Amino acid sequence: MRFKLTPVAVSLCVFGLISTPVFSATQNLDKLAAQVAQLQQQIAVLQAQQGRAAHQNKKTTTKAITTAAPQKKTGTPPAMPGASAAIDDSDRTTRPISGVSNLPTSGTTYLPVDLDVPGQSFVSSGPYIGIPLQYSGSNLIINAPSVNQDVALLAVRKNIHKRLTALGVVEEDEHAHVLLSGTVEGQAMYKDIGGGPNSTDIDVTNATLDAYILGPSQWLSSLFSMSYDNSIGAQEGSLASNSRALNSRMFLNQAFITIGNFTKTAFYGTMGQVYVPFGTYANNMVSSPLTKIMARTKERAVTVGYQPQVDDAFYGSLYAFKGDTHAGATSRVNNGGINLGYHFTEGKYHGDIGGGWIGNIADSIGMQAVANNSTTFNGFGGTNGTGNERIAHRVPAYDARAIFALGDHIDLLAEYITASTSFNKNDMTMNNNGAKPQALDTQAAYTFMLFDRPTSVAIGYDMTKDALALELPYKRYSLVFNTSVWRDTLQSLEFRRDYNYGASNVATGSGISAPTASGKQDSAVTFQFDVYF
Repeated sequence: MRFKLTPVAVSLCVFGLISTPVFSATQNLDKLAAQVAQLQQQIAVLQAQQGRAAHQNKKTTTKAITTAAPQKKTGTPPAMPGASAAIDDSDRTTRPISGVSNLPTSGTTYLPVDLDVPGQSFVSSGPYIGIPLQYSGSNLIINAPSVNQDVALLAVRKNIHKRLTALGVVEEDEHAHVLLSGTVEGQAMYKDIGGGPNSTDIDVTNATLDAYILGPSQWLSSLFSMSYDNSIGAQEGSLASNSRALNSRMFLNQAFITIGNFTKTAFYGTMGQVYVPFGTYANNMVSSPLTKIMARTKERAVTVGYQPQVDDAFYGSLYAFKGDTHAGATSRVNNGGINLGYHFTEGKYHGDIGGGWIGNIADSIGMQAVANNSTTFNGFGGTNGTGNERIAHRVPAYDARAIFALGDHIDLLAEYITASTSFNKNDMTMNNNGAKPQALDTQAAYTFMLFDRPTSVAIGYDMTKDALALELPYKRYSLVFNTSVWRDTLQSLEFRRDYNYGASNVATGSGISAPTASGKQDSAVTFQFDVYF
């Protein structure tokens, strides 16, 4: 209806002019003014009718829920695998349950563009990743990998461009569009600590506000993300108070600029504070996989990549950054890596396999900041003598991963990360030898509809090796139930059991002893509620 208003108005004007006798200039102007006023009233009525019709259509729209597999049958490739621990576990956005694709291919989709002022500057809000309008908390909203978010957003922009083109709207340069989105997340938890007292907690575990800026050119876009820090404060060495409610600070999580246009080319480049594309860390669970805790790396980096916009294709990226750890006397641009993969579609079967290499895994978040509040090893970035950024030599690492969707309901994923060489004994040890950290994550998920709501159940098995200094468990079993009762929400219930390293094991980092291994089993039950906007 919106695009028919102008032709209707023009037709009525022409009809009025043809049927009006010309007696005098004054009479003609008077009648023309009256006709214009009448036309304005008619247009106002048509616009009001259009608004009511749009509102009614929105209320009666059929729930557009797409399963994981249909979403992957699009020409839009998956977010390229590569890559929020208290303040860093803030990347919960939306993705299909398998982690393979971020965009829908059918149903009513959210279009964050004000068509009343196409091509003009505006600010809009809502989940910017193009998820289905109805019950967009699925397919399902799980813990999305924050790695390669630049690629995912370029795919979003391509999707917006395609929908605008279908509506006859031409995007113009020299205008900026700001899309606001975010999440609020709460948890209730019960922990049974082996060898220690049980504990319970209610916490706000995440609050994030993202601003995605499209423009001022079709080749430019940028993102900055503000996240909430729920750390305890002085006990973790970050703030002056031990009161969580009094701290509650916001911090800059990500900020980057991207040059690229997937409607024109598969090449792109990004500069800024990002999670570099080492590892994928796709996840169905509430808890972060041990691979992510150990190896995900956030840096101020430059990335160049290639992401073909077809179903079956190879992709890749290169990146470089100034690492925090350094073997020489001074720190400089001394780290980087490569990420390669292949995504494919064969009927109802979809997959993504790949691998990567990083020059020094000691720059990962999990090795820079170990989650403890004691005077033991707190990561290479630990303060007050609990860490040392100058290490004897760099420790490269490899990543191997695979994600498969078997039909419409079953999704499998696996990821393995290992250091390629051992740390020097002065930097990290395991049982008096140089540590060679490794981590494995495997998950299987089944998606179905329960009471007309998208639902999934998933199981997971994780394990590590030589990771005692990082305070990671030796192995982990997980079971989770996810559903989306209301649109743009996710409700999850997870049971997790961790098996810690045996009490006979010892470890050090930066020459400082790590906490003693307990050899006990820890269990946790967590209920999580996410709201996305």
